Amino acid sequence: MKCKSVAGMIVAVLFFAASVLSQDYRDVTRASRVALPGDLYYQDGFRVQWWYFTGHLYDDSGREFGYELTFFTVHVQERKYESEFGVNRIYISHFALSDLSRNAFLFSDQADTDAYELGGAKRDALKVWVGRNLLEGDMRRMHIRAAGRETALDLYLEPAKPVVLHGDKGYSRKSEESPLFASLYFSLPNLKTDGSITLGGKRFKVRGKSWFDRELSSQGLSKDQQGWDWFALQLDDGREIMLYLIRKRDGVVDRFSSGTFVYADGRYRGLAKDDFRVAVLDRYRSKKTGARYPSRWGIAIPSENLRLRITPSMQDQEVIAYGTTGNHYWEGTCEVEGTVTGRAYVEMTGY
Repeated sequence: MKCKSVAGMIVAVLFFAASVLSQDYRDVTRASRVALPGDLYYQDGFRVQWWYFTGHLYDDSGREFGYELTFFTVHVQERKYESEFGVNRIYISHFALSDLSRNAFLFSDQADTDAYELGGAKRDALKVWVGRNLLEGDMRRMHIRAAGRETALDLYLEPAKPVVLHGDKGYSRKSEESPLFASLYFSLPNLKTDGSITLGGKRFKVRGKSWFDRELSSQGLSKDQQGWDWFALQLDDGREIMLYLIRKRDGVVDRFSSGTFVYADGRYRGLAKDDFRVAVLDRYRSKKTGARYPSRWGIAIPSENLRLRITPSMQDQEVIAYGTTGNHYWEGTCEVEGTVTGRAYVEMTGY
C-alpha cells in the first residue's frame, strides 16, 4: 500500500481495521426505515456512513466542470478517554474536480480523527467537517466547502425535488448472502447549485445541478463480492435515474443490484435488476494503477422506452486514495445520449 504520509498510513490501517473489529454495530434489517430529518445527521452505532455530492457546473461562458465531494465517518470503537488524543471515529473527505476544457482531473483527500475535533459530525444538526472541508445546512438548503492544493469549491445547494428513498422505504439490500448486507439509502437527485470554484488561483462563478446521496451501514461487501458500478443520471427532460450493479468475484452481477427511476414531477419507483440492462461498450487501462475499467456503457430501461449511451467526458478520472481509504476507484462526469440527453456521474470500484 502506498501512503502519502505516516498519518495517512495510520488512517488507512484504522479504516480497514474498523471493517473487521468484532464489536456490535447497528444492523440494517428489513424492518429498517429512513427517518427524516434525523437520518440526515450523524447517527450513532453504524460502522460506516457517508454524505456524497456529485455535480455538473458551468461558468458564465459555458465552461463545464464536474465535481465530487464525499464525507465518510468510520466507527473504530466506543470508548471513553481521559486524554483528548483518544480516537473513536475517523473522518475522511474526498474532493475531485474535472475541468473539461483542459482535460484536467484534480483530486485531494483529507482524513482526521475526532481528537480535538479536527474532524467531526453533529448528531442534532447537519454539520460534518474534515480539515478545511465542510458540509452544513438542512433539507432545504446545504452549503459545501472544500479545498485542495490547487482547487477550492464553495457551493450552495437547494433541492428542486423531494427526497427519494431507495429500496423499501430506504432499506437497500446489497447481497444475496444475507438481508443484513444492506444500507439505509436516500437521495436528493436534483439540487439547484450556485457558488464558485477555484482552479490554479483563478476563481470561477458557477451554477448547475448536483446530486446528493446519504447512506448508513454496518456491513461492507460480502465475501463473494468484488466491487460495484454506480450510475447517477440527470436527464435534460427533468428525469433522474440511479442504478447500481454489485459484481461478484466470478463476474456475475448480484441479483440484489437495483435502481430508482425519478419522474419529472418528483414521483419515483424502484427498479429491480431485471428491469434494466447495462452493457459495457468499451474499456481502458489506467496508466496509474493498471486497473482495466469500463469506459462506455449502453443502458436500456424497456418499461420507460429508454435506450441510452453513457460516455466519460474525460477518460482519466481515477481517484487514488491510498492515504485515506486505502484504495483506488474511478469517479467521473459523463455525457448521456440516446432517447434522451443529459449528464451522469459514474463510480466504479474493485477493478
